[in-house]
Amino acid sequence: MNKEKNQLQILIFCALAIGMNVILGSIVTYTHIPLLFLDAIGTIFVAVNFPLRYGLLTGIGTNIVLAVIHGPLALPFGLVSLTIALVAHLASRSGFGYKRAILTGVLIVFFGSFVSAAVRLVLYDGFNGTTRTLTDALVFTIRAGGLNRFVAAYTGAFSDGIIDKILSCLLVSWLSESQTVRRLFSNLRVSR
Repeated sequence: MNKEKNQLQILIFCALAIGMNVILGSIVTYTHIPLLFLDAIGTIFVAVNFPLRYGLLTGIGTNIVLAVIHGPLALPFGLVSLTIALVAHLASRSGFGYKRAILTGVLIVFFGSFVSAAVRLVLYDGFNGTTRTLTDALVFTIRAGGLNRFVAAYTGAFSDGIIDKILSCLLVSWLSESQTVRRLFSNLRVSR
């Protein structure tokens, strides 16, 4: 019974994290803040603090909700969310202080950009998507210079995500260390 209660509480956290991803991501998207998305904070938070399956569930759940709200083109980027959850979980196994958070943010962008570049190439010919961004100019310049389309798409994805993912990981580190969150988690007995 206690294990089922813990799982239910964690699933509630996952639902809240999905909501946080969707709301923050939508606000940042609609306000056109450059180089910031904040659509993975909940996924990173769950992946860092709970078993991997919950981080993966949060990541894919976010993209399903985004597909319902914004259209089906959000679904393929679920692969990026799965990569984010996996990298965040593996990188946080020995703690998640600020230095580890910065390293994790860089690793998330490094590996996530491979997946994002592939999705961008298939859906948008390597560009960012339906809205034009600063990095689209970078992708165009790289392609005009004769470099490979994948290199251009990867560079665009990396440039888009580096500030966002490091900031997201730092916020998750800060939240995870806060006394309020620690008290909230003290009831949950879950092995990562």
